[in-house]
Amino acid sequence: MRGIVLENITHKYAKLASRDGYLSPTLINSMRTELQALKFNTASLVVTGSTSGRVARGIDVNVTVQYPIGSMFILLNWFGTDTPSGNYKFSATEMSEYIP
Repeated sequence: MRGIVLENITHKYAKLASRDGYLSPTLINSMRTELQALKFNTASLVVTGSTSGRVARGIDVNVTVQYPIGSMFILLNWFGTDTPSGNYKFSATEMSEYIP
């Protein structure tokens, strides 16, 4: 379920970023707040994308979210064999709607 939530959040914030023409620090903080309310550890969250400045309409705005998968099988933890298996990584691209 974590993967589905992260994928939906990534697409949601890509659409929001396309309105502004970039992924603003305000949007990143909103994303962190929303995920924290859903019990995600936002200290482990990595958000990257089009953060350098606004781009004009028609240019791509990218958002990428990475979050650790963590342990998948609780029973295997009793035997010490289950290790974290990498990161969820979702990317979304929308065309900018910002008109300078």
